[in-house]
Amino acid sequence: MNLFTRLFGQPSGGAREMDYVGAQRMVLDYARYLECSAPMPGQIVDAARLPHAKAMLRDALLFCIGNSSDPRLEEHLKAGYLMLSAFQSGVGEPGRGHDFASLDLNQDALDVAHQLETEEESCADWRAVATRELEQLRQELYELELEVAQSGRLTA
Repeated sequence: MNLFTRLFGQPSGGAREMDYVGAQRMVLDYARYLECSAPMPGQIVDAARLPHAKAMLRDALLFCIGNSSDPRLEEHLKAGYLMLSAFQSGVGEPGRGHDFASLDLNQDALDVAHQLETEEESCADWRAVATRELEQLRQELYELELEVAQSGRLTA
């Protein structure tokens, strides 16, 4: 089953149709969450922090991207979609990666460098998982763009 059909449902009323208003609400909840609690760049945090299940947010974001007629909004939605790779199940608290906001810059530079190196080593496995997922999300966006462009040509 292709991505477009999975998101928008079967023409005959398939079981997995997404409600547009529900998708918008989920995306808005996610946007509000990111405004207040987004992970720092390079951090990987537990998916349980998300306001909705990660799979539901993925579908809702793709649905809204596919239905967007505003290029600027579409770019924001895509960025939020790709940001989902920073949320992984099982990471736990407080998350993995560098929290630059909590670095004590009054410390000796060597101590700060050692702290950063230790944090990097502790999250290497999670970073690999997040990087693989980021590539998968990029591929899904590319497939959606192709399907939307193809459906646009068919209706024109």
